Amino acid sequence: MSSVQHLSDKSQLEIFSKNIFSKFYPKNQEILIKIHFGEPGNKTALFPKDVAPIIAALKSLGSKPTFIDTPVAYDSPRNNVAGYEQVVRDRGFDKLAPFIISDHFVEIKTKDFTARVCKELTEAKNLLVISHVKGHSCAGFGGTIKNFGMGGVMKESKSLIHDLCKPIFDSPTCTGCGTCARLCPAGAIKIVEGKAQINLNTCWGCSICQINCPTKSLTPKVALFDDLLAQGASACINNLPKNTFYVNLVQNITRDCDCANDSGEIIAPDAGVLFSDNPVAVDQASVDLVGKDIFETIHHKDPTLHLQYAKKYTKFTTDYQLENL
Repeated sequence: MSSVQHLSDKSQLEIFSKNIFSKFYPKNQEILIKIHFGEPGNKTALFPKDVAPIIAALKSLGSKPTFIDTPVAYDSPRNNVAGYEQVVRDRGFDKLAPFIISDHFVEIKTKDFTARVCKELTEAKNLLVISHVKGHSCAGFGGTIKNFGMGGVMKESKSLIHDLCKPIFDSPTCTGCGTCARLCPAGAIKIVEGKAQINLNTCWGCSICQINCPTKSLTPKVALFDDLLAQGASACINNLPKNTFYVNLVQNITRDCDCANDSGEIIAPDAGVLFSDNPVAVDQASVDLVGKDIFETIHHKDPTLHLQYAKKYTKFTTDYQLENL
């Protein structure tokens, strides 16, 4: 069973980070830090002040940290290297440490597709993964697995994950109950003449309609979003260096993801910081701290579903023992 360490008092973050990292990372080495820098305008995503104590702890041990992330697939200043680099500078992360926005990849086959995984992640000797815990309109919850399943792969793979789970409609079994139209976060489904009508061009590919359809009239093109997200994450996780550690910041827990310039209202109080060498367990502990029902009620999906798939595709489990620091 994995250990997940819980720090409730963020004012002690630098002290405890130094203590934990000194036992995990060799001194005086380069450490790559996978992070999501946040969409321009987002006021609840991570800011430099949130991770500054962690960076200070690493530097005090002689480590040389470098941030890394990949461009996004949707319309945003972050959808290309130069644009994303400017976002990083505008948000002030360049004042803490050097950074890389990477479009270099290696291809890794998963069960249902070939993922283009960020090359630098697979070549690092030491890796620290810092994730912000929040809601997510497609996954129900976003933490470490989402950080890799979307953030660790190239934009072509991000788009493919969303596309391969889009619904296939079985008209004869549809009763026109309207559940899918009511729950669709993209507003891509309408009930027309007693049957569901889906606009696949505006569909986000979240699988919420498929999971909640009472007559199973909607099935994924290939697999559920949660399954595909975990496949993308596992392509990364299974090829990371042995010296990989995970930190989840359970704060500013918003309805939606940091990928939005407005991620919505705060849905739960801050719950501190979690540390572990198990990416699946640290996410499970995050959901348990916040409350599974909170995410499920808002997004109509089990927020741990993608964690169950991640457990299947990696060597890690959701079992953990919480140690309060």
